[in-house]
Amino acid sequence: MIQFVVGAAAGYVFGTKAGRKRYHQLKGAYEKAINSPVTKSAVTSARRAVANRLDPEPRMREVKDLRGKRSRSKQVEDRLYEPDTD
Repeated sequence: MIQFVVGAAAGYVFGTKAGRKRYHQLKGAYEKAINSPVTKSAVTSARRAVANRLDPEPRMREVKDLRGKRSRSKQVEDRLYEPDTD
């Protein structure tokens, strides 16, 4: 809610002081910056870094048994895990 109010206030100030033409220039530049591949990759890497900082243990997924048939006589089965990539 606060972000909306700040954004609306900034838009009003830029719109009244600079005029409609300048407002559309600022809006276009903002949209180009937000939609650029560089920005998207930076946001993705930042999110991944924050997620790793909050939960340093990587998510793991089970890998198929590469040995073929499993022995039924074993109570505990050997399982292989690898990091789960996004």
